[in-house]
Amino acid sequence: MIISSSRVPYHNQALEEFLLDHVSDHEVILYLWQNERTVVIGKNQNAYNECNIEALERDFGHLARRLSGGGAVYHDDGNLNFTFLAHKKNYDVATQTEVILQAMKDLGFSAERNGRNDLLIEGRKFSGHAYYRHKDRCFHHGTLMLDVNADDLSRYLHVSMLKLQDKGVDSVRSRVINLRDIRKDLTVEELEDSLIRAFGRVYNLPVKELKEGTLDSDEIALLEEKFANDVWRYGVRKEHTYRKEARFPWGTIQLHYDLQDDVITDPEIYTDSLDTDSIESLLKTMPGKRISEIIPTNQIEDDIISLLSEDEL
Repeated sequence: MIISSSRVPYHNQALEEFLLDHVSDHEVILYLWQNERTVVIGKNQNAYNECNIEALERDFGHLARRLSGGGAVYHDDGNLNFTFLAHKKNYDVATQTEVILQAMKDLGFSAERNGRNDLLIEGRKFSGHAYYRHKDRCFHHGTLMLDVNADDLSRYLHVSMLKLQDKGVDSVRSRVINLRDIRKDLTVEELEDSLIRAFGRVYNLPVKELKEGTLDSDEIALLEEKFANDVWRYGVRKEHTYRKEARFPWGTIQLHYDLQDDVITDPEIYTDSLDTDSIESLLKTMPGKRISEIIPTNQIEDDIISLLSEDEL
């Protein structure tokens, strides 16, 4: 178990990747961390679509892009983040989620799983999860909304209307709930302690504390530079002639592309799909293909998204 003392997102992301690279074959690490005013987007998302970047930067906030897929989230000091890191043989999402559910129960909350990656209380989301795997190491991370500033959340996040309609709500604010809306006296420290106790109980093993001071600071610093890099965070902004957005059970997808003599050129795919590998594989197959060879030319706008959905993302 390790708790970060930093509130800088790029440092916390660097520490997370460092722990992933170094977790041993016989251990599971619970990493707890907080970010100051930050919008974190999924690996395959368009920063400008997901975030009011101008407002965020005006308020001295941070934009961060994570390694995992999924949708954009807002972090501040009212949010506690968790990461479970393990070798693939010890990695089990159900077990890891049970740690969160038991911690919530101990604190007096009745939480439940919902859909692909959310936890709910009273029908509203307080925790969203995402997942990442590199070689034989994996992590499962997510948010726990203790007392997030709902005004800032609404101001900085742009949420697709297709996604809101799919959830049956009219704003991102109406979808979420803070734990302090139910228990006003709950503290970050109490939440951390509950998670650590549930972690030991679910795994039936002693929990040992890991100190960041014992880790390789030079390696962590290099990783921090990667996450703070503008190209990684913002991506390369391009203008395309064609654009399509659609919502499927696995998430929302936007396809941006140009055509030259019926040939797809310079396509970009933006999505909150949790499956980053399939999206990247699909993107590699598209340039140079003739639209007319894949689907009827007069149905480009409708059928190309249908084609994507058939790839079992």
